[in-house]
Amino acid sequence: MTSFDTIIIGAGSAGSVLANRLSADPGRKVLVLEAGRAAPIASDIPSDWVTMFNTAADWNYYTEPQAGCRGRRIFWPRGKMIGGSGALNAMIYIRGLPSDYDAWEAMGCAGWGWKDVFPLFLASEGNADFKDSPYHGNDGPLHIGNVPYVDKHERMWIEAAKAAGYAENPDYNGATQEGVGLFQFTIKDGERWGTSKAYLRPALERPNLTLKSGVLVTGLILDGNRVKGVHYLVNGVAETAYADSEVVLASGAIGSCQLLMLSGIGPAAELEQVGVKVAHDLPGVGKDLQDHLNIPIAFYTKEPIGIGAWTDEIIADSFVEWQEKRTGIRTSPWVASGGHVCSRPGIEPDLQLYGAISPHRDYARFLGGQSGITGHSVLQRPNSRGEIRLRSADPVEYPAIDPKYFSSDPTGEDLATMVAGVRINRSIMAQSPIKELIAYELSPSAEAQTDEEIGNYVRGHMTTLYHPSSTCRMGTDARAVTDPATLKVHGLEGIRVADASVIPKMVSGNLNAPTIMVAERAAQMILAG
Repeated sequence: MTSFDTIIIGAGSAGSVLANRLSADPGRKVLVLEAGRAAPIASDIPSDWVTMFNTAADWNYYTEPQAGCRGRRIFWPRGKMIGGSGALNAMIYIRGLPSDYDAWEAMGCAGWGWKDVFPLFLASEGNADFKDSPYHGNDGPLHIGNVPYVDKHERMWIEAAKAAGYAENPDYNGATQEGVGLFQFTIKDGERWGTSKAYLRPALERPNLTLKSGVLVTGLILDGNRVKGVHYLVNGVAETAYADSEVVLASGAIGSCQLLMLSGIGPAAELEQVGVKVAHDLPGVGKDLQDHLNIPIAFYTKEPIGIGAWTDEIIADSFVEWQEKRTGIRTSPWVASGGHVCSRPGIEPDLQLYGAISPHRDYARFLGGQSGITGHSVLQRPNSRGEIRLRSADPVEYPAIDPKYFSSDPTGEDLATMVAGVRINRSIMAQSPIKELIAYELSPSAEAQTDEEIGNYVRGHMTTLYHPSSTCRMGTDARAVTDPATLKVHGLEGIRVADASVIPKMVSGNLNAPTIMVAERAAQMILAG
C-alpha cells in the first residue's frame, strides 16, 4: 500500500494536463494510473491515426444495438495508451462557439461562460501560425499549427465549397466559426503533439510524479462519504493506493462513470440489479450521454488522387521520408479541408464538414477500390441523449454503451439536419473544380434521393465522430453529477471528475480542446485548495 497526495485516473488528454499542472507544486506527491501502455509509432505519424483502430491501443468499444440506426451496433474507438484518445484522434483543434459555453452558464454552471473559459484556452495554446491575435495564445504548452502537408485536391474541395456559396474562413477559432478552409492541428514538426508530449512528458522528470501504465483501476475506496484511494490490478495482481487529498477521475465519458458505478456511486436501483452494493445514490451517473454524429458520402474520381492512389511503394517511401525528415504525405491526417456551415438560415453553424481525399467508409476501416473523395457531415449540437450502464459488478467487463441515436430525439431534428448535410455535401461536389474530377457517387448513398431515402441511408451508415461526453455532467439540478464550482462529485469528498464527462451540453466542434480546457480549470481549482 502506498500513499500520495493526489491520484489521477487516466493519462489521456485531461490526465496529462492534470499531471503537469498539479506536480508543478513540488510539495504535492502525484500518482497517475493508466490502463494502456506506451503509444505505438503509428500514434506519432499524423496520417496513421486510423490504423490504430481495433488494436491493443484501442479499447474497441461497440454500442448497444441502436433502434434509430436500423439495429446496428456502432464502433466506438477510444484510446487505450498513454495519451488516451488524444493519441488516437485526428488532432483537430476546435474550441466550439462562445454561445456553447454561455449555454453552460445558463444551465446553472456559473463560472463556465465564454468570458470565463476563453482565458483558459489562451493560456494552454502555443499557436505557431496566428501571431499577435486576440483570439490565440502563443506561449502555452500545447503546440497548435497549420497542417504540414496539404494535398492540392483538399484546396480544390475548398474552392468548390466556396463556389457552393460558403465563405472562406482562415481561422475557425477566430472572430467567427462559419465558413470553409483548413483546420489547425496538434501537430508539431510533422509529428503528433498532443497533451502526452506537451504536458506529461516534461513533467515525468519531476521526482514527485509517478506514472503507472498497464494497470486497471477496479474501484474507489470509500470511508463514509469520503474517497480515500483506489484499488487496481497490475498484471492481474491487486494493489492499493491511498490519496491523502483526493482522487481525480480523468478516464473519459466511459471510464469515469463506469468507475463511479463500480464503486457504488450512481443510480441505486440500476446498481442493485447488477449486484453492486450502493454507497451513494446519484441518479445522473452515466446519463445524458452525448456524441457527435457523422454521415459520409463517397465519390470515385476519374483519375488517381489522394490516399486511393497510394501504392505499396508510395507507402514505404513516404514512411522513410517521415522517419528521416518528418515531411511529406504522412504528416497530414487527411482531414485538413472542411468547414462549419448552417443547415438552415437564422442559426449558428450546426454542421461540420470534411472533404477527405479518400473513398472510404468508417474512417478508412473500409476502403474503396479506386481513388475518390468522401464528404463528411457532422451534427454539432445533437438532441439525442443516451446512457452508459454496468452489465455486471465485474470491473473487467465493458459497460453497456447506449447513445440512443435518433430514437431519443422526439423532434426528429437530428435526422433532418443530417439529411440536409448529405445534400450540402452533394452541392459542393457538384461545383468546379471538383465536379470535373468526379466519376460518380458510390452506392448505397447514390440511390438515396428523397428525404426519406436519405434518412434511411443516414440511419444505416451513420458513424460516431468519437466525441462522447456528459456522463458525469456538472450542474446544480437533481440529475447533475459534479459541482460546477469545484468539479467534486455531489455529496462526496475526496473525489473530482475532470474530463469530457463533466461537459453539461455538447459543444460545436471537436472535443479535444474543450477537454484540455476542463482539465486546466480543474487544476486551478485543486491548486487553489
